[in-house]
Amino acid sequence: MIEDEVAIVVAEAPEFAHRCLRLIGSADGDPGAGVVLAELADYVSGLAADMERFRPSLVRCLAAVEKVAATSADAEELVVWSFADNLSP
Repeated sequence: MIEDEVAIVVAEAPEFAHRCLRLIGSADGDPGAGVVLAELADYVSGLAADMERFRPSLVRCLAAVEKVAATSADAEELVVWSFADNLSP
């Protein structure tokens, strides 16, 4: 079963769904929220390299992270682990 946090990310950032679906497929249906948010961090990092071109997508992705942070009991661990470790300066 897909975790609530994963569903939030896909709903809020539909342009990320193709990568998320690959993760889901490779993890027999449930990659876990931490893995999905780590992949989202990698995706966002790539978008940030061309900020103006991808601004709308970045806004939606980060809105997904904010929604997870506001609604998930595991928000601190998920967001800090995924984004602090995966977004390089």
